[in-house]
Amino acid sequence: MPASNIIDIAIGTSFVFMVLSVIGSAVTEAIATILSLRAVTLRRAIERLLKDRLMTEKLYTHPLIDGLTSDDDTDPAYIPSELFARALVDVIAAWDDEKDKVVPPEHWGMLKAVVLIPWKATHRFFRNLWPRTNKPSNAPEVLITDLEQLRARFSKVQGIDPGVRAALSALLADERVKTHDDAIHRIATWFDHTMEGVGGWYKRTVTMIIAVVSLGIAIGLNVDTFVVVDSLSKDAVLRQSVASVVADSVKQGSAEMKTVEEAIADRKAAAKQTPEEAAQAEKDRQTGELLRKRVVALKHGIDSLGMPMGWPEGPTWFCRSNGGEACDQRLLPITFWGWGRRIAGWLFTAIAISLGAPFWFDLLNKFINLRAAAPPPAKVQPRPLAAQAAVDTNSSGPPSRARVPSTDRNGSSRSDAPPSLS
Repeated sequence: MPASNIIDIAIGTSFVFMVLSVIGSAVTEAIATILSLRAVTLRRAIERLLKDRLMTEKLYTHPLIDGLTSDDDTDPAYIPSELFARALVDVIAAWDDEKDKVVPPEHWGMLKAVVLIPWKATHRFFRNLWPRTNKPSNAPEVLITDLEQLRARFSKVQGIDPGVRAALSALLADERVKTHDDAIHRIATWFDHTMEGVGGWYKRTVTMIIAVVSLGIAIGLNVDTFVVVDSLSKDAVLRQSVASVVADSVKQGSAEMKTVEEAIADRKAAAKQTPEEAAQAEKDRQTGELLRKRVVALKHGIDSLGMPMGWPEGPTWFCRSNGGEACDQRLLPITFWGWGRRIAGWLFTAIAISLGAPFWFDLLNKFINLRAAAPPPAKVQPRPLAAQAAVDTNSSGPPSRARVPSTDRNGSSRSDAPPSLS
């Protein structure tokens, strides 16, 4: 196969993967926002920090923390370290040494946590659909503002995890801690240092969600990488038209490409955000507008290319060829090896989507530059039907069969004009 044809195939598949990656990212962000995934991850991290679910519950019902949310049934996605420190001091001051006992959190491995955090987020989302009016308040009755009293309380409090008590006592035992505000600052610094790994938890969870969403997109939209590559490699008209349309779309900055560039810019900006900025951005994000703009518009863009993707219309779902005629490649196979190839094609598509839009955007631009530098391939221009009919009429030989319009591999009529992305 000529190198120019390979580049055209790479351009077509890269564009499809890039668009599907943007759709996958938009759906993942919507799921994370709806389920308050960042808030669930933060609460889990605080439970591990304090090694006590009861103390964490008291901390979250403290007015300083509870006031960070707009309602009584959701947790904050970000807690300032100073508010955490002051609320923790008040919770320990009001801790009942006889009645309050430590409730250790569940011990999860990394893989188990990646699975259970989204599950708990889903469970919490459905539970919070109905408001709870009996949520207890934890306004502490005992306030300690003296540093020596605070040190004594931290060293003698009963019913909390011994490791946490020892860590808090060690923080206040430092000679540089001379005032109550110094103690608050030291606890806040301890909280900040411990929470630095929460971003890694969140990213691992989001990566798992992206993998599931990518597989759902590959199956839901029926995007089989092997079918797409096979169609582009065997259909010269489709291959050249798709490559030309995609190259023109990138150079002229079509609406689809502007949407892709906007999504990539948002993703790069999110990678540089602080936890507070990321939580605020998630709170302000318009999920419905995101899905409408980045999913519907981009889905229309790849549909207009005319490649064998999606599910065919009609009652037929399985490929049963009649009389040796090739059936629509989008139909489901009926053989064991056919199903193996289809599942492998879906998995390959899901893996490609999981790589992200920035990866495919950069790769697509490199392929377009290679195509511009390479000599143009010979254009495929089938003979017009009118000219062919005239040749057949004037021929002295036996009458030839009338030519019919060419069809693509999906069984639909194909035009020689390039498809439009608009």
